[in-house]
Amino acid sequence: MSDLARVEGEQQGTICLVRVHGEIDLSNAHEVSSEIGVAMGQEARRLVVDLSDITYLDSAGVALLLRLAERLRSRRRQLQLVVPRGSPVRRVLDFTGLPRVIPLESRLEDALALRDHPLPDEFP
Repeated sequence: MSDLARVEGEQQGTICLVRVHGEIDLSNAHEVSSEIGVAMGQEARRLVVDLSDITYLDSAGVALLLRLAERLRSRRRQLQLVVPRGSPVRRVLDFTGLPRVIPLESRLEDALALRDHPLPDEFP
């Protein structure tokens, strides 16, 4: 993993929790995506990606999240993001409209407590 970001994953039953720390940009988005894929086990039905410790996210990071959501949807799995309200990353995601496509929670506890969301039929 690059010096810009660190990915940590753990299984919690049928939920895979992945915490990403640092920055996601064009220079490391592919590597971060690969690390998230490695962290997600075969039995996981839902992937919760905690971006609370992300300090920077550019368009390559947004594209990574969209591709990840689409890939999971095609496998009948779900993606959910955790991004605190008021954080710079949350403002970027809100600006791009990403919360209309990928469920977003402000707190990790809330994301883990939720039941599965219905899967969208298509991405816009």
